[in-house]
Amino acid sequence: MSHRLAIAGTCFLIDWSSYRRRALLSELFTSIFIPENVLDEVYKEDTIMWISSELATGSLQLYTPPEYIVREAEHLVSTVASRPHLRRIELPEAICLAAGRSLGAVVLTENLGALQATLHIPEYHGVKVWRALEVLREALLKGLIKASSRSEVEEVFREYEHDTRHLFSRESLERVISEVITLES
Repeated sequence: MSHRLAIAGTCFLIDWSSYRRRALLSELFTSIFIPENVLDEVYKEDTIMWISSELATGSLQLYTPPEYIVREAEHLVSTVASRPHLRRIELPEAICLAAGRSLGAVVLTENLGALQATLHIPEYHGVKVWRALEVLREALLKGLIKASSRSEVEEVFREYEHDTRHLFSRESLERVISEVITLES
């Protein structure tokens, strides 16, 4: 079991709620926070039911950001918007990044703007952003998902794509598969 903290964004939770191995999250992270404004964006009944169940068991925890995190997040939204080469981020994702920075938590998101912010805004360089791709890589490397051949590793990612209808970029997928195969050897 890892001792990592995580904070999850909307798109990540929506996708992950459809995945057959969604219990992996609680095996990888000791605490997974969901900001209140992220919950406000979830409308799909199946996702709400899953989140409610996970909140009830304590696998997910509601996060009320303190005022300084909200102010930092609002500043981050403005900073990103002032840089035309970056994808925009909305306040819920910015709160995830600001809280992730403050708490040392991994930010779970599928938002490419959030990922870009960590690459292009110096204050956020140290924030870890994991998409489902990186979560699955970690689960494979820690042996939480057993896969002993390249085809079995590829099947793990195909399974996620099938369940969630979220397709990984082939380039990113190939990079992660190669990392897993190399590190497991």
